[in-house]
Amino acid sequence: MDDLFINYRGRRHSFHLPPGWRLLTFADFEARETVPDIRLLVGKALQEPVGTPPLPSLAGPRVRVAVIVEDLTRASPKKIILETILETLRGCGVPEERSVIVLALGTHRGLTKAEIEATFGPEMPARYEFLNHDCLAADLVPAGSLKNGFPVKFNRRVMEADIRIGVGSIFPHPMNGFGGGGKILFPGVADFEAIKEHHFHYTFQEGTALGRLDGNPFHEEVCALARAVPLHFIVNGILDQNDALAGVVAGDPIEAHRAGVEICRSLTTRTFDRQADITLTTSFPYREGPQIIKPLIPVSRITRPGGSVILAADCDGTLPEPFIASFERFRKDYGQDLFEGVRDHFAQRRLIMEEGAVDYNMALAFTLAAQHQFRIILVAEDIPRRTAERMGFLYAPNLEEAFALCRDRGAPPEVHVIPSGGVILPQLINN
Repeated sequence: MDDLFINYRGRRHSFHLPPGWRLLTFADFEARETVPDIRLLVGKALQEPVGTPPLPSLAGPRVRVAVIVEDLTRASPKKIILETILETLRGCGVPEERSVIVLALGTHRGLTKAEIEATFGPEMPARYEFLNHDCLAADLVPAGSLKNGFPVKFNRRVMEADIRIGVGSIFPHPMNGFGGGGKILFPGVADFEAIKEHHFHYTFQEGTALGRLDGNPFHEEVCALARAVPLHFIVNGILDQNDALAGVVAGDPIEAHRAGVEICRSLTTRTFDRQADITLTTSFPYREGPQIIKPLIPVSRITRPGGSVILAADCDGTLPEPFIASFERFRKDYGQDLFEGVRDHFAQRRLIMEEGAVDYNMALAFTLAAQHQFRIILVAEDIPRRTAERMGFLYAPNLEEAFALCRDRGAPPEVHVIPSGGVILPQLINN
């Protein structure tokens, strides 16, 4: 096949498989012919919400509103969505000073003033109060608990509001099934210890899985907290396989989310006949820090145990030294029993990266679990060879050298190629 490509380093990178290699699946998707009018989609969703009355019936001049907005790890049109929500609130008579925008960071880093203005423009931050959620803040408010009784605290400004509105994105998610919905509240504006307890308790439990909602205990806890606190209203963008907006849903955080999930599922699902010897994938659309390993989760479904994964990754900035050192320390401690080591840490609620954020620990856990099953070759011009090797990867500066590392492993391999690895829901036909 002559027109193979991957989305790598901001462009379509064309390549050829080595002679004799058999392509099983080229998991590309047809590009949409028209670009949607985002403001029109948001306006229509607000006028026709799922499971709730329209927003104007919930708000009024004396109402305090907290709009909880996802951070920069998603490429959704947050500015236009937020502008439209705030215009609607002003139309309901809600004064600007009675609305606060809280950035739902979970345990991620805070946004700088420059990043906020670059994302939302200079006008909104000048008119409205923007706050980074701090999962370690001293004034977090207790509000409910996990099913095992572990208490959960939430952002004080969010809890002081009469109406809580969540702005997020629906896309395949490795633990919650899909992003969006109640995740903007929990873990978005919750405390560190509760997020750790929830993620460590449920991540490797039966039912917690990419693309699954029903019978998913991780997701069920998120929904239960969205109901209990409550989260009153969501506006969620639906992302396609190219991380572009394909639709918008609004309304009840569970019912509207499920409606959006069905659309997202139809856009991102790709079928595979069987597991391959080698899967070539990319980190697209992820570029920041630990996010770049997320594509290892879907490819784990479609690569045979003992096979190889080639991950072509873009990485903005540098990976922190404690993150890299944690790989070395863990591999030294557990040798070939990487997955058992991960399960042991999670069962005991022990951080793999000491004093590290939960997202870094989740990245460590999923990477180590994948390395237990597969031989992983990292292609990354932004990550030095020594860094990749300290993390337990084989390293190749380009695809040709990655292919060379696979040539001496027996018969010519069967291969899956996934041009955009971060937004895909793989389905094995014979599984």
